[in-house]
Amino acid sequence: MNKDLSKPQYIIVLGTTYSGSGAVFDYLNGRGDLYDPLFGEEYLLPILPNGLMSLEAMSERAFDPALTENALIEFKDISYKLIHYWSTKSKNELSKKIPFFKDTIHKFIDEISSVDFPMKLLWREMNKPKSEIFFDKIKRFFGIKNFSQTRLLVSKNELVLAAQKMHDTMFQSHSKGRQVLLDQGGSGWNPIESTKYYTNNKIVIVTRDPRDQFAEIKTYKEGSSVGGFVDWYLEMQRHHKKINNSNILFMNFEDFVKNNEKF
Repeated sequence: MNKDLSKPQYIIVLGTTYSGSGAVFDYLNGRGDLYDPLFGEEYLLPILPNGLMSLEAMSERAFDPALTENALIEFKDISYKLIHYWSTKSKNELSKKIPFFKDTIHKFIDEISSVDFPMKLLWREMNKPKSEIFFDKIKRFFGIKNFSQTRLLVSKNELVLAAQKMHDTMFQSHSKGRQVLLDQGGSGWNPIESTKYYTNNKIVIVTRDPRDQFAEIKTYKEGSSVGGFVDWYLEMQRHHKKINNSNILFMNFEDFVKNNEKF
């Protein structure tokens, strides 16, 4: 059966740091006809340092055998840390899914690893603690060699397809046909590149009056430099002006509040 492409499989709500996107997400989640697989927790994996976007860069523009193994290690580490964070912050229903999420991440890493050729790598030696270096010397003295994995990455296109498959496994398999709703499943600054890891999605980007946004950032993020915020906000606007995509809806938080029924 062909999928109805007019109806997205994923609805992704994005913000730009205290822009009010949480309220829009909560409204959509409260409708009851969408599936929130993370019980209100933010997803973030595409945009975290060493997350999906960083991994993709290593598969193409930043590709080098010396980098890919470290990229895979760091990706697994940040993925598991994010999953562990969910387990400490959220409901028991989400905690029950933790083993399933970890298994899916593990299978994804296996799928995007094209070569495994163990060898001695300089960056590993440089990062080893002194205790481990000492034990390695003892092992070599007794003729024991145990080189770690040295994996290469598949192509960029294969990685993106594997990420889409991973997300479908994680989120679609329990959706019972409902559209999947994700909070912060990409970047509000770079929504197109950061959300290509999902099949057939639509995106809501929430913006806000800069006066209110600065007040929130100052209170909760301790960002007190007015000049720095002005530059930050103008740079965000510059990125948004470059976006022209029918699958992206820009929504002003004040409009959502003041003219709620329409918006």
